[in-house]
Amino acid sequence: LGDAVARMLSARGHTVFRHYYVDDVGRQTAVIAYGYEKLGKPKPTEKPDHFIGKIYTITSCLVEINRLKRELERAKAVSAEDEIIKINRELDDWMSIAFELKEKHPELFEKLLQKISEDPDPEKRINELNRAYEAGNENAKKLIREVSQLCLEGFKETLSRAGVFYDSWDWESDLVWSGLVAEVLQKLKQTPYVSILGGVLEFEAQKVVEDLALRGKLGLRKDYEVPSLTLVRADGTTLYTTRDIAYTIWKFGKAEKCINVIGMEQSLAQLQLKIALYALGYCEYAENLVHFAYNLVTLPGYKMSSRRGRYIALDDVMDEAVRRAYEEVAKRSPQLPEEEKREVAQIVGIGAVRYALVEVDPAKPVEFNWDRVLNFEKNSAPYIQYSHARACSILRKAAKKPEKPSYSLLKERLEQEIVFALASFPEVFTEATETLKPNLIAEYANSLADKFNTFYNAYPVIKAEPPELSNARLALVDAVRIVLRNALSLIGITAPERM
Repeated sequence: LGDAVARMLSARGHTVFRHYYVDDVGRQTAVIAYGYEKLGKPKPTEKPDHFIGKIYTITSCLVEINRLKRELERAKAVSAEDEIIKINRELDDWMSIAFELKEKHPELFEKLLQKISEDPDPEKRINELNRAYEAGNENAKKLIREVSQLCLEGFKETLSRAGVFYDSWDWESDLVWSGLVAEVLQKLKQTPYVSILGGVLEFEAQKVVEDLALRGKLGLRKDYEVPSLTLVRADGTTLYTTRDIAYTIWKFGKAEKCINVIGMEQSLAQLQLKIALYALGYCEYAENLVHFAYNLVTLPGYKMSSRRGRYIALDDVMDEAVRRAYEEVAKRSPQLPEEEKREVAQIVGIGAVRYALVEVDPAKPVEFNWDRVLNFEKNSAPYIQYSHARACSILRKAAKKPEKPSYSLLKERLEQEIVFALASFPEVFTEATETLKPNLIAEYANSLADKFNTFYNAYPVIKAEPPELSNARLALVDAVRIVLRNALSLIGITAPERM
């Protein structure tokens, strides 16, 4: 989605910078580094991000079981019956997760179980590692940067295959170590909106909304109260949104407008971030900060759970898409050389995945269904790509450029509908760009493909008489080809000339 938005804005004439925020500060990263260190910092035996993902899931599970067992002992010591029942219920859930993970990754599970069992207090070590990294301790920096780089190596490989590239990889830790986060905290403390509650630094976002009359600007209901934001924990570590305030100010030093492509579940954090900018006096920044929220992707019949290590990697989805695309291409175009079949399958498979994620309004959940994603007959990237290839095929067979076309002969209703659809593309593009809705481009391309295929099945092109009509129809086919290619390109999909 972010890549499609960036492509659209670039095509509109904006100078666009694509930044990836490397979220390397916080407990999750410390958990990964802890497990990685316990294993002796092994070299990945598979794609590095997949390998690190397994370490995180197993380590997190084992550490949580260890923590719950300690809590259970404390609860039993004081005969807290209700607490004992609650902990036992949680422990049973985590033990079932451990059983599932052991079956999936037996060797890795046993190694981590053995190493973590030797540690008298894993939770303490993880918290120490988290604090040390944020404080800039050299050993912690070396360990966590090493494991983070492994993840990024895998991410870059996947993103490159999907046709997604970044201009900058921005490390969250650099913001902390550079003093930018501390500087922002100091400025916030000087406002009347920060207080210490129970040893925790809190930002009273609602008070800012009332004092600065922001309810209308932020589109908040009259009865909605913005919860306060914890800036710093009792142990002195900062929270994600605190660091994000500093990051946003840094970004506005490089751009006039910032679009944060983050899931809908981060809506409150993004709202609190914007309110913090107002509190600091960065009103223009707040008004030019956009949260491009998107919903979740679901797969029918598959329940994902990060705790259980139940997730489907984008790599696996692309592999399956390319495999299915190859079967379809081989069936439809058996005459193509094997190498070309595989090249087309890559283009079609990757395009199918991208289109499936872009064609739905970002606010709505995406239901990923293979029969729909790779449907060559309607509303999919392969369908639009096939329409483009069909237009290319007609032009190849004609083996000539339209000469002296008589456009007044394009009298059929379908022909005129196509002409009007082509003429509306600039308007659709402008609306999609200004509203940040790449799904409008996808919908347009699909609608144009529908009209073109109906036209193709109804009327001759090369054999149309008189020659002036044939030439007019060839020019129409060429215009469809150009616009379909441009529309697909805007959402990051390649338009092949043969399929």
